[in-house]
Amino acid sequence: MALVVISLYVLIDLRRRFARQKAGFPVLPMGLQIARLVLICAVMGVFFGIMTTYLGIPYCILVVLALAALLSFVADKPVFGRRLYAIGGNADAARFSGIDIKRQTLYLFMLTGALVAIAGVIYTARLNAATTSAGQNAELDAIAAAVIGGTSLMGGEGTILGAIVGGLVMTSLDNGMSLMNLDVTYQYVIKGLILLVAVWVDIATRKTKE
Repeated sequence: MALVVISLYVLIDLRRRFARQKAGFPVLPMGLQIARLVLICAVMGVFFGIMTTYLGIPYCILVVLALAALLSFVADKPVFGRRLYAIGGNADAARFSGIDIKRQTLYLFMLTGALVAIAGVIYTARLNAATTSAGQNAELDAIAAAVIGGTSLMGGEGTILGAIVGGLVMTSLDNGMSLMNLDVTYQYVIKGLILLVAVWVDIATRKTKE
């Protein structure tokens, strides 16, 4: 699996480089490109090595990787993904360009519901129990993870990979605060402050671009 994932990443990255060169866009020097590929592939190799030598890779990790690959493709390649970015960037402009906003929003809600169902099944399977309060107050973590990963609350920007990285950051923060026996009230305060900082950085970055 590690060889397949690393090979696919290298292939996709090189194809993106050649496509940018063909279109006349600037690209990194070949030496820097290779160095970046080697570094990222080494990190992925270490990750898979740790998972293999410990207790194997959990099924939830495999599900996340599969969903990340599928949704990254959906967000970048099909018309559906590009229309969603257009709606997020400027709904009025998207409507004037002929995009059926209500239909696309309905499809997005359907996709979100399917993902929530998958998350519920995995959560229940890991705990071997189900409660009506499972996942309660997880909205703050989800929003903070998305914003930390580069998703703009103003709409039109964000990637699947960035959201996953943001989720890893929030999970590491949760585990760290739990190991420190920090009171849950302070945990929510810290998460809220992190979200505020991330939103401020997003707004400041947008003003700089403008």
